[in-house]
Amino acid sequence: MQYKLVVLDMDGTLLNDDHHVSDTNKVAIHRLKREGTSVVLASGRPYESIYPYVNDLGIDLPIIAANGALIKNPISDEVHYSSSLPSELAKEIVEYGQENQYPISLYLDGEVHTFNENMVKVHWELEKLKARFIDEFEDEKELYKIIYAHTPQKIEDAFKHLEAKYKEKLYITRSDDRYLDVMNINASKGKALHQLMDMMQISSQEVLVMGNSFNDIAMFEVAGLAIAMENSPQEVKNAADFVTKSNNDNGVAYALDRVMGNMTYFS
Repeated sequence: MQYKLVVLDMDGTLLNDDHHVSDTNKVAIHRLKREGTSVVLASGRPYESIYPYVNDLGIDLPIIAANGALIKNPISDEVHYSSSLPSELAKEIVEYGQENQYPISLYLDGEVHTFNENMVKVHWELEKLKARFIDEFEDEKELYKIIYAHTPQKIEDAFKHLEAKYKEKLYITRSDDRYLDVMNINASKGKALHQLMDMMQISSQEVLVMGNSFNDIAMFEVAGLAIAMENSPQEVKNAADFVTKSNNDNGVAYALDRVMGNMTYFS
């Protein structure tokens, strides 16, 4: 199968644990593009945190940001799709998080806000974004995603509670075992991928995706070939067609070498 589109998650997939793209992965991506295969970045990160990788990787197709709540072209700045949270439901999610002492962050249009001072540092270290510390909820801007941060057990507790209560109203997932994400019911990486496929007029069988966490399963269900990283939870591996090496072992390049053939990055 000649895949026309390769969709890559970022943290835990394309990026190593130092949040860098390895030279080996860069070479693999540039080789793909030279051979005519399109590459798209799809992340739970806000658009502003994904954009800096565009030039280095030669990405010219729309970016899937905030778990699919925003699709935006990095060249033209055109917004192809956006799906913000309903204000009343957003307030309920924030209130529940505050009542149960979860550090909370908000991905808004062009900004990151947080109710937790320590998360200001976290957003800078992980995303190189200057988050604004706030003490009360504001609903003046479009809100794409609410994040809870805590221990894996606390995140699991919140996921079970919110999923049971809001399953028909909101999209709730985990981008990591320490982070829970809440978005509009019409947002997911899978739904965003459907949008891109329609724009590009390609079928699912022409799409290859790679990811490492629960929020990537929505893409796995859409693509013709789904590849999980070795560092993925078992549930994510079970949802994939193939498991590659870890994000610290050039797993993206390794998978492309095995699947696309003749790329010769590995002996």
